[in-house]
Amino acid sequence: MASFRKNFTILMTLQVSTYLAPLLTLPWLARVLGPSGYGRLSFGLAFIAYFISITNYSFSLTATPKISINRESREMRSKIFWETIITQAALAFAGFFVVVALTSFIPYLEENRELLIIGYGQAVGAMLIPTWYFQGIEDLGMLSVFVFIGRALSIPAMYLFVREHDDVPIAMAVNALVPLLSGIAICTYLYFRRELDFVRVSLRTIVVRLKDGWSVFIATSIVDIYASSNIVLLTFISGNVAAGYFAAGDKLIRAALNMLQPLKTAAYPRVSFLMHHAKEDAFAFLRKMFVVQGLIVSLISVCIFFGAPLAVKLLYGPKFLPTVEVLRWMAFVPLMVGLTDLFGVQTMLPLGMKAQFSRVLIASAILNFGLLAVLAKLFGEQGAAATVLIVETLAAAAMAFTLHLQGVPLLKRPRPIAGSAGSETT
Repeated sequence: MASFRKNFTILMTLQVSTYLAPLLTLPWLARVLGPSGYGRLSFGLAFIAYFISITNYSFSLTATPKISINRESREMRSKIFWETIITQAALAFAGFFVVVALTSFIPYLEENRELLIIGYGQAVGAMLIPTWYFQGIEDLGMLSVFVFIGRALSIPAMYLFVREHDDVPIAMAVNALVPLLSGIAICTYLYFRRELDFVRVSLRTIVVRLKDGWSVFIATSIVDIYASSNIVLLTFISGNVAAGYFAAGDKLIRAALNMLQPLKTAAYPRVSFLMHHAKEDAFAFLRKMFVVQGLIVSLISVCIFFGAPLAVKLLYGPKFLPTVEVLRWMAFVPLMVGLTDLFGVQTMLPLGMKAQFSRVLIASAILNFGLLAVLAKLFGEQGAAATVLIVETLAAAAMAFTLHLQGVPLLKRPRPIAGSAGSETT
């Protein structure tokens, strides 16, 4: 528990920087770029998010518990580390060629080729930051320092270099340099720390690692893909301006959700470890998480709903007035996402319920795309916001119902767990 509290404190400090950096640059970017320019930037960031998800694969959920369980073995740590990071490098390399190909054949993407090529630095940076490794050994101090410095430096960079409506590529470059430079610094730190031995990785091993993580990747990447797709598809359906209004609200919701990340990131390896060694303690820990996380997300949601007009006025200015209604539609998304994380990532995955977890998220993604196509066409940015709330609510309800059917004792003292929910660990 001491390591959990330490990592939670470190991650909370890091997430405060993640929350503050966008908030401190949002007023400037919104006013300088305007709804159209901000919508174009948001489109580029959302499009590159697909490839960040691919590069990260499912390793934050599959490699982390493996490192955690084998943290005392230098040989096993090294093997898992190199197999994971080489696989990520292969995915990042392949993704770059996909971006080049897509920007050669799709007219709108071709118009934004420069923006997307610059933005791909974020995917490369994601590959260079092995957060899953530091999570697994429960030692996040130096990683947090490097990422914090990068985010802090991005704030003056935005004010200094983004000066006109057409400076969207410059804003994208600043976004890309933060993870890229942070990743280089972290890899250099790991090299001099010398706690890992180099292990050769074959093509066959890469294929095996991809197969092993496929079901979790499909489930978890779907969340990122349909979150990014809301902005991408809204741009194609309603244009840059509607996308700008929606992205402005979505940015604040995502910033609020990021405040939960330290708790979730610190809890997952702890739950995985306890499920492997002391299942009753794991459920006791999860019940405490339910109370703490539930209170936090409820408070966040209420604050967003009532504070939407003031937040838009202060951060975006009068040109972004439609964003108020976007925020009100999405105000209770943090509550639903918090419940989905608790029921799904923190409970179902450590119990080995990967198939059930995947089915819920796949169904959610299909529903999201269908609703978005209709509601965005009819109601623009507000339709997209309503889609997010509906889908997240149904996902949380479906996961809770699945746990109930399997007899998982999340909110009461343990009793035998039915069927496949039993003994498999991540």
